[in-house]
Amino acid sequence: MLKHILKLEGAQELTKKEQKNINGGVTEACARAIGEGVAIFKGTKPCPELYPISSGGCCYLS
Repeated sequence: MLKHILKLEGAQELTKKEQKNINGGVTEACARAIGEGVAIFKGTKPCPELYPISSGGCCYLS
């Protein structure tokens, strides 16, 4: 399957380091905020009342 994907225009294989740095769809700022306890992962649901601000895949404290 990888061979077929790499045939697509502009596709390139990621290095192991690049693969490890992927955060599953959240921005670097969001991942950092989750680690600091000021945000939660949003996912597909709306943000809860305690975390009303949505940005980069996170819900932030107001």
